[in-house]
Amino acid sequence: MFSKYLKGCNRQSATGNFLLVFMRYPEAGKVKTRLAAEIGTERAVSIYEKLLRRTLGVVADYKHLNPALSVLLFYTPGDPVEKIEKQFGGPWTLCPQEGEHLGERMKNAVDAAFSMGAQKVVLIGSDIADIEPGDLDEAFHKTGDGVSALGPAGDGGFYLIGLGRPCGAPFDFTQWSTGEVFARTLREIARSGLRVETVAKRSDVDRSADLPLIDSNPAMGKRLSIIIPTLSDPGKLSPLASFLEHRTWPGDEIIIVQGGPQGRTDRVRKSDLLIHARCPRGRGIQQNFGASLARGDLLFFLHDDTIPPPDFGYQIRKVCGREDTALGCFRLAFYPSNKSVKLIAEWANLRTTMFKLPYGDQGLFCRRDIFEKAGGFYRGYMMEDVDLVKRCRKLGKLVTVSSEVYSSADRYIRKGPIAASLQNHMTMLLYHLGVSETELYSIYYR
Repeated sequence: MFSKYLKGCNRQSATGNFLLVFMRYPEAGKVKTRLAAEIGTERAVSIYEKLLRRTLGVVADYKHLNPALSVLLFYTPGDPVEKIEKQFGGPWTLCPQEGEHLGERMKNAVDAAFSMGAQKVVLIGSDIADIEPGDLDEAFHKTGDGVSALGPAGDGGFYLIGLGRPCGAPFDFTQWSTGEVFARTLREIARSGLRVETVAKRSDVDRSADLPLIDSNPAMGKRLSIIIPTLSDPGKLSPLASFLEHRTWPGDEIIIVQGGPQGRTDRVRKSDLLIHARCPRGRGIQQNFGASLARGDLLFFLHDDTIPPPDFGYQIRKVCGREDTALGCFRLAFYPSNKSVKLIAEWANLRTTMFKLPYGDQGLFCRRDIFEKAGGFYRGYMMEDVDLVKRCRKLGKLVTVSSEVYSSADRYIRKGPIAASLQNHMTMLLYHLGVSETELYSIYYR
């Protein structure tokens, strides 16, 4: 019966807790149809994609805290699997939904998880505005052999159901868009001999009246501008730009700023998502220029040889949503890697933890208002990242995301790990001793 699942899901080896996430690929006219009738299909699909990306960010956070958890992401029949993998891939396995209606598809998914060795199964939707990792944790703790967890949604449905054994009764219905779904499910679970424990009530977004939930949520109401300074032809950054394009949220933008001769400053907007700009050479100068072009509420300064984690959009929004936080960064890793550069990365992460002093290759990000209060990048060529960090720390906390960015190790391999590391530390020491930027530049590049 479950052969299609076991083939499509690449049967997981882990047993125990299984988290099932039901999603649709965000395509206009196929998601949030009730909301689309009020605000239009394009805006509705944009809102659904934000909800989906936030939900998957929450799931990734919970998976990080619970490595043994098995996560299955169920897409609807006909969804473009290759696009889902590029845009929404993560620490989960993609599986096709099977069944004539939603109830049958949920039942089949739950049964398949138990056939894979699950002891507890929690199933959630992907369009809840305020679900948190704690909701998932509570659901798994409350779920048992004789107990089912159920999460009520604001519209009278449910956004979460947890089961400790197969139970088909709650799913034996064809109608799922009514305000009585939660009460019906509660009744059917009880008739099956299970006790029901509820978890926190959460909000879905199905009507225009629900839209304030989007605007008031820092993870969804803000736009992100990714600013990439480079000395290379922007065309060489196509692989990085493509990766970022597949992972940005609706309304985000990518600004590639190419450094060149003095006196030349211009911009070319290739699309609503991508801007190519030129200005005088200097990483601090280029990043300031990129920030002046940015339309986003959040600014992410990314080196052109650095790849952020797939869920960078969610992580940045989560950190920047904290009012006491001024600046964020990611943990550092290198590619290609070896023992020497791993040690350098470990030291960089330790330095960031102990001294709150990350470098720019860790991907610095902040709210626009913090960047403006700090005065942007004071230095144009050397130590502009450390200088900005020191000023931002006076405005709030520095938060390091546990996810890693992968930065190129070429400079360490080319110069030698020890020589390159000593050069960096000497530059840092001279900076703190007050050596001018001009002298630092001359020493570093001689």
